[in-house]
Amino acid sequence: MALVPLASVDSSALRWLRTGEEPAEFTLFAGDDAIAIVRWPKGGGFRATAETSDGRWTFQRAGFLHSHLTLRGDGAPADAARITLHVGVFKEERYHRIEFATGAAYRFHRAGVQVPAWQITTDDSTELVHVEPVREGSRLVGAAVILTPAGSASRDLAALLVFSWYFVGMVWFEDEALLPLERVLSDLETR
Repeated sequence: MALVPLASVDSSALRWLRTGEEPAEFTLFAGDDAIAIVRWPKGGGFRATAETSDGRWTFQRAGFLHSHLTLRGDGAPADAARITLHVGVFKEERYHRIEFATGAAYRFHRAGVQVPAWQITTDDSTELVHVEPVREGSRLVGAAVILTPAGSASRDLAALLVFSWYFVGMVWFEDEALLPLERVLSDLETR
């Protein structure tokens, strides 16, 4: 599938759609134009790849107590970006930090408690991207992606879109994997 540059499409109606099962694969579309693909390895795991018309990236999760995710250009010697995972008690601590090697930094956080949507904002709370996952039952099937004018103008937009979708997918797949265990524990508690 030929991928088209993000700058060449109408970005007012972006959406991620599940386009593969084993391995899991999602494609970012604008209308009928494919812009990016994110693939997880067969059997799951934390490593994944992304492809756009600009190039390829690999994702990886690292660390235990201080977990972070990395984004690296295909064949590059160093990470292009990192998401540092923050779990805080106070509202101002409830975001993850996306930092690029260029010095650009963004906040990545849930849009609200009741809605499983995610936002990418600047440090001064200017919203750039809003990602609203879509599910069938507990299965992740895609997402609506809304760009603000500030988001459309971001030089890091393509990387932000694939990196944030990797995060959302990884978290969702971890939750899906825990569902059978939660059901067993729930059954044990009711006995």
